[in-house]
Amino acid sequence: MKLVIALAAAAGLFAPIACADDVTDADAAPFIGAWMIAFPDDPGVIVNRPDATCENPAVIERVDEHRIHVRTPGGDMGEWDVKAFDGRNPWWRDDGMTLVTEWRNDDAFLLAGKDFTGVRTDWKNAKQWTRCAATGSDR
Repeated sequence: MKLVIALAAAAGLFAPIACADDVTDADAAPFIGAWMIAFPDDPGVIVNRPDATCENPAVIERVDEHRIHVRTPGGDMGEWDVKAFDGRNPWWRDDGMTLVTEWRNDDAFLLAGKDFTGVRTDWKNAKQWTRCAATGSDR
């Protein structure tokens, strides 16, 4: 079994890396709004203290059709280009940093950074961003 895992890991290292031609611009509109941030409510999650709540949310604003500005209670995350690749939405910042989103439904997505290799997306530590309900003042 260990050999199978090792071979699978090695195969992943030599898998083709996304070519810039495969990545396209994506619409920023689905990300615009106020968001709660916490670990997903998945089996095995025991303590789930949110990083942002709807009372003190993360806010994503549109810069243009394909660019967003993200601010969380923990600080300003800056501006990101929203892309589309392989059914997901990578976010690319001008300094080369990347994050990857995967929609769970119309009002929730996972946001993941890189794992210890700096190459693979770290879905185990991804946080779920859940849209806060609009209030009368938000409309």
